[in-house]
Formats: sequence, C-alpha cells, structure tokens
Amino acid sequence: MLGTVSYAEESTTGDVEEKDSVKSLIKNNKEETEKLREKTREQAELRKEEGKKEIEGLKEESQQNREEVKARFEAMIEATKQEREEFRVEVKNNQEEIKTKITSMRADLKEEIKKIKDENKKVITEGIVNNLNDLNAKLTASFAEKITQIENVLVSVESRISKAESRGLDIASVKIEAGRANQAMTIARDAISAQVLKVYEINVTDEATLRTEMKRVRDLLGNDIKAVRSTIKLAHQAVQNTAVALAKIPKIDDDAEEEVKDEVEDNTTTTNN
Repeated sequence: MLGTVSYAEESTTGDVEEKDSVKSLIKNNKEETEKLREKTREQAELRKEEGKKEIEGLKEESQQNREEVKARFEAMIEATKQEREEFRVEVKNNQEEIKTKITSMRADLKEEIKKIKDENKKVITEGIVNNLNDLNAKLTASFAEKITQIENVLVSVESRISKAESRGLDIASVKIEAGRANQAMTIARDAISAQVLKVYEINVTDEATLRTEMKRVRDLLGNDIKAVRSTIKLAHQAVQNTAVALAKIPKIDDDAEEEVKDEVEDNTTTTNN
C-alpha cells in the first residue's frame, strides 16, 4: 500500500515537471518568434530606408539629367538664334548693298542701249534686265525664309536628341547625321547670301548680238537659282535623315518622334516649291 502511494507521488511530480518543461519550451519559442519578428521588422525598415535613399538618389540624378538637358537645349537655342540673327543681318546688308549696285548698273545700261536704234527693243531690253534682278531679289528672300523653316525643324530634332542622350540611349549615329545637317545648313545659308549680291547685266554691242546676250543672262540667273535651290534641298534632306535616324533608336518616345517627322514632312512641300 505504501509502495502504491509512493508511485503515485512520483507520477504526479513527473507530470508537473513535464508540464513546466512544455511551458518553458512554449515561452522560449514565443520569445524566439518575437525576436525573429522584431529582426524581420528591423530588416524591413532598413530595406525601406535604403529603398527611399535609392529612390531619392535616382530622383536627384534624374533631376540633374533634366537640368543638363535643359541647359544644353537652351545653349543650342541661343546658338541657333545667334546664327539666325547673323544670317538675317548679313542678308539685309547684302540687299542694301545690291540696291546700290543695281542702281549703278541701270544707269550704265541706259548708256549701253543707246547703241540700239530700235526704241521698242531698248524698252524691252531694259525691262528684261530689271525683271531679272527683281526676280533674283524675290527668290533669295524666299530662300532665306525657307532655310529658317528647315532650321526650326532641326532645332526640334536636336531637342529630341538631347533628351534621348540624357536617358542613356545610344544616339551616336544620330549625332553624326545632325552634324551633317548643320553643315548642309551652313552651305545653304552661304549660297543664299552670295546669291543676294549678284547683279545680272548685259553687254550691249549691237542689235545683232542682243538676243544672244539676253539669253545668256537669263540662263545664268536660271543656273544660279538652281544651284542655290539644290543646297536648300540638300539641307532639308539632311535634316530629314536625322529625324529618320532618331526614329530608329529603340525606346524613343513614339508620340514625340511622330511630331518631329510630321513637322519634317510638312516642310517638304515648302522646300520643293
């Protein structure tokens, strides 16, 4: 009987100890779980802070890139304005200079045509020479406007190039085309400026050679105008090539690019006239 009681007491004591052990284990597990959760929260907060810093860094870098693009674009616009103003002034000065030359030429022509006996031929000859010089003045003024229109398109394209470059896109081939376009623009402007200064006059010797001389002067003007128009078309084509090259660059803003290409296409009709 005594042995039975002793066994019961030992059994009870063992159950208590087992329960205490389980409770301790559960408590330890809870503490470990809480520590793990706390560590996870700390790591999450740390990653969040690092993410914020990275985003802020990207924002600052993006802002810096935008400011650099804006600065380059503004510098490009100022350079274009300066070139345009220099060209405008040069053309205007040449126009004033040519007026003096034409006035002198007309005075000389009046003396020259005295060699012609037919009064009707005198009037016709003088009228044709005046018309040829007036035509040159009108055409060169029109050419100056056309090259300015093409230049406006080039500025738009170069703006897209700067933005693409700031985004890290490979636009090396496009910049080569843009350089060619700028060279073509310079050649066209120089050709127009030089054409403004030309005077078309005839050498009157006698009535027999008058027709031949008049044809020579008309053909000369025609060939000169054709040559200048060719430089303008080449400049236009170079700008268009630049826009097309830009459109081929991956990840270029399709909507923005279509705007540039449409502007180039719209300018085609004006240039070809």
